[in-house]
Amino acid sequence: MAEVSVSFPGPRAVRTRASRRSRRVLPAVLLALVLAGCGDFSAPPAAFTVQPSLSPIAPAPQDPATATPPVPDPSPSPSSSPGSSSAPSSSGQTPEPPTDPCAPTDEAVIATCLSAPWGLAPLPDGSALVGERTTGRILQIARDTEPVEYATVADVDASGTGGLLGLTLSPAFGEDHLIYAYVTTATDNRVLRIAAGEEPRAVFTGIPKGATHNGGRLAFGGDGTLLVGTGDTGDAALAADPASLAGKVLRLDEFGKPAADNPTPGSPILARGFTDVIGACVLADRTVAVLDRRTDADVLVVPAADRDYSTLASGDALWTFARADGGADDCAVDAGTLATTSRDGQKLTGLAISASNGFSGTPTQLLDNRYGRLLTVVPDGTGLLWMTTSNRDGAGTPVPSDDRVVVLPSSPDGGGGGPD
Repeated sequence: MAEVSVSFPGPRAVRTRASRRSRRVLPAVLLALVLAGCGDFSAPPAAFTVQPSLSPIAPAPQDPATATPPVPDPSPSPSSSPGSSSAPSSSGQTPEPPTDPCAPTDEAVIATCLSAPWGLAPLPDGSALVGERTTGRILQIARDTEPVEYATVADVDASGTGGLLGLTLSPAFGEDHLIYAYVTTATDNRVLRIAAGEEPRAVFTGIPKGATHNGGRLAFGGDGTLLVGTGDTGDAALAADPASLAGKVLRLDEFGKPAADNPTPGSPILARGFTDVIGACVLADRTVAVLDRRTDADVLVVPAADRDYSTLASGDALWTFARADGGADDCAVDAGTLATTSRDGQKLTGLAISASNGFSGTPTQLLDNRYGRLLTVVPDGTGLLWMTTSNRDGAGTPVPSDDRVVVLPSSPDGGGGGPD
């Protein structure tokens, strides 16, 4: 079995990608959701409209793919020499410096030029950790600061859909500073526990890997247990097999051991019958819902103990997202709204959700394709949603600053306490 190591090079700054603009509070996002009963996306979708409050953030965003950079005077400088790029041209004008392709496009963009950002974990101090699926790097990012390499997971296998996938913080992060990561190696998928300055530990191993459907999402529930979403590796029969860890939702304690009250003593399996669990969100009642990517529709499910979700019964899915409408990739619950991302639909969608997990109204498009394909979405607890883009995955149309981390308010009051 391959070993995975994590190195901590310390606060070594990487390429500047943060905004150099003055700090300013993000504008409020109007989540005007007209509430009406439960339903799904399998019916013909309603005509979505972008919320008026998500009009371009001042200063107005400018797509670097269409922006017109300054054109230097073509006349040669009379005193041209290496290092004299600022010398006046023959027209008497000083040529403009080259446009930085990694410059943030607007105030909502926190980090740019990332390599396949996947896992994302906001920190209590207003910064966040973002993991690069293909490189194994975990970067700490914040507004108006240089990204810092927080840790590197070595020997990740990023072929297919594998690599450094989900990230989540320990429920007691303020005291123990522990991070959990879902990682693909040459032999398996596994869960790592990362503590800065200590020897890293693979706390759970042996999850089957495949070219596709590796799962990868992690989330701690209100009871302190860690839910781990896996994929069926492209073999649907494994999802229903109680002897396989593929296509399952696993439930572990903080040490990576099966939770004491799991359905089968000593088994990590909470529920089975999943295709590719790549989304997870903590609901208002502190239970965890998982988002399973399926062929015709993606489904949001609160996994119940010892249930097989290979075939969904009535009431199993909290919501269904038709693939014809773009499906869903990840979810977040904040300020009474379930927000879901869609790579194929290039949007962020909102739906009103009650404290008892009931839905009302119709889905509302909160963000259009301004940032392209959206993958991960995580609330930070202060009224902000952090998102990663996935435009350089071969299916998108990237701009020079891709891929990016974007932050937007999730509530009408704008979140106030977010990164400044």
